[in-house]
Amino acid sequence: MNRRLKLLILVLLFAVLCLSAAIVSFRLASPAGEQPQPEAQPAGNRSAVTLFEGTNGLWGAKNASGRVLIEPTWFYLRTMSDSVLIARRSAGKSAEYGLIRTNGEQLVPFIYHSIVPVAASGSDLWIASFEENGRECVHLYHADGTRWSDTAWDSCSYEDGMLLLETGGNRWLGALNGQHIGWTEWHTAYPVGLHTLTMDFSEAELKRLPSADILTDIGEAAAGYLRYLFITKQHPDKTMLPEESKSEVLMDYRYISCRLVSAKISRIKALETDGLPSYLVQMQVRYQRPTAESSIGDTIDTSMMLTLTRSTTGTLTYSSFTDSQMNAAGGI
Repeated sequence: MNRRLKLLILVLLFAVLCLSAAIVSFRLASPAGEQPQPEAQPAGNRSAVTLFEGTNGLWGAKNASGRVLIEPTWFYLRTMSDSVLIARRSAGKSAEYGLIRTNGEQLVPFIYHSIVPVAASGSDLWIASFEENGRECVHLYHADGTRWSDTAWDSCSYEDGMLLLETGGNRWLGALNGQHIGWTEWHTAYPVGLHTLTMDFSEAELKRLPSADILTDIGEAAAGYLRYLFITKQHPDKTMLPEESKSEVLMDYRYISCRLVSAKISRIKALETDGLPSYLVQMQVRYQRPTAESSIGDTIDTSMMLTLTRSTTGTLTYSSFTDSQMNAAGGI
C-alpha cells in the first residue's frame, strides 16, 4: 500500500469520526420535551427502569435485566419512580402528559401541560399543571402516582425549603420534608353570601389539627351551614343531613330575618367516638337581629358550635348545632 492510499484512508476515518460526533451533538441538543431527562432514573436504584429509544424515534422502557416492559410507542417518557412513568403520546404545544405504570397501564389521565419535580433534594413532590374552567391550576403528586390532596391550587412555588400554595385569597405555607408538609401558615376563606367564613391557624395549632384535605372539607361544610342559617334559609342537602340528627341541626325560622356580619372558625377538635370520625367546630359569629324599632336591630356576638361526622362514604354530615347566645336567651 503506497503512502497516498494510506493518507486517503486516514482522511476518510477522520471524516467518519467527525460525522459521528456531529450526530451525537445533534441528539443531545434536541428539545427537552422530545428526550427523557437523564435525572429521570429513580434515585437509589438507577437501573430499575431504563428508558430507550426505538428505531422509530419513540421511547420505551426496560427492566434491569433488559426485558422490554413498554414498547417504544411514546413520544416522551420520564421516570417518576420504579413503578411509575410520566408519558406523552404526541408532539406539539397542545400535547398532554399523564402517568403510566411500567407495564404500560394508564394510572393518571393525560390532562396535564407538564409534570415536573420540585427543586428539592430527596423530596417526594411533583407539580402537575393543567387548565380548569379557563384558569391554570396545579395538582401535587407523590412519586408513586398518588396525589398529595384533591385540591387544585392556582399556584405553587418552592424556595429555601418552604412550599407556598395559593388559590384566590387562600394561602398555605409549609416546610417540605420528604413525603410530609409541615404547615406553618393556613389561611382560607369560604363564601357565605356577601361575607366569608375565615379559617386562620398558626403552626402550633396546625400540628394538632387533622390533615389538609379534612380541614378544607370542614371549612366548606361549616360555610354551607352558615349559608343555610343566614342566606338561603333552605335545608342542607339530604346527604349532609342524616335523619337521626335533623332535630339537633335544623334551626327553622330562628334566623329568618338575621343578617350575617362576620364569621371565623376559632377551633377544630377531633372527637373521640366508637364509630365514625367526628369533629367539633367552634365559630365566632357576629350577626344582626332586627327589632320592632329597626330593621338592623341588635348586633349579636356569639360562639356557635357545629359537630360534623364523616359518613361511610367519606363525606361530612351535620350532627349537632348550638348557639351560645341563643341558648342563653332561650331562643330567638
